[in-house]
Amino acid sequence: MSVLMIQGPAERGRNPYRVDVSEGHSATFGSCDCHSCDLDLRITGGMTYFRGVVTSGPSVWWITNASEHDPLFVADVDRPDDPVEIRPGVRLPFGLDMATVSPTREPGSAAVTVFAPMVEAAWPPVRHCPAIVRPREPELDPEARYFAVLAELCAAQVEGPMPTSAAIAARLDLSPRAVDAHIDYLVKKFGIPAPATRSTGWKRTALLAHVRRRRLVATP
Repeated sequence: MSVLMIQGPAERGRNPYRVDVSEGHSATFGSCDCHSCDLDLRITGGMTYFRGVVTSGPSVWWITNASEHDPLFVADVDRPDDPVEIRPGVRLPFGLDMATVSPTREPGSAAVTVFAPMVEAAWPPVRHCPAIVRPREPELDPEARYFAVLAELCAAQVEGPMPTSAAIAARLDLSPRAVDAHIDYLVKKFGIPAPATRSTGWKRTALLAHVRRRRLVATP
């Protein structure tokens, strides 16, 4: 069963709050001045009022604008300057594997980030040209230090919060700076794009989502 993950913006020095949404289920997100609304992902910090609902489907995921007056804007992280506007009360489907949901059109504004699993649609069989070479997933060396960092990241996140670089460094007898360097290397190796809103720890979150989607590392 596919699992979609939504992540809120993080305060400086803190890991962002995340919510997993299993297929066929929904999660609510947004800001609230009264602090009593029942939201799965609460956005704080005095930003523009906005709220919505994310629903995970078998081949697409949906965003419902639950605001009474304000629009939402959904943007592919690869094309942040071309967002899709969702008017209040409207529900739209998306097939993006990483997107931002924001109350404004401006890239870099506070946003909720959606990480979705890659879903294979049922298409008619098509004969592919043998002359076209498809890009392959980069190979990983299980004996390399970066692989140990990646394995620690995956194992620690199974039953707890996203581990910090300092926590991983302590388990591997490395420095936090060395762990960050290995994570930077893996993000570049897999060609993982940066989200429009770069919160603290986004590289660890995006790297883990990439590995989970492609099942590159076995987890306990």
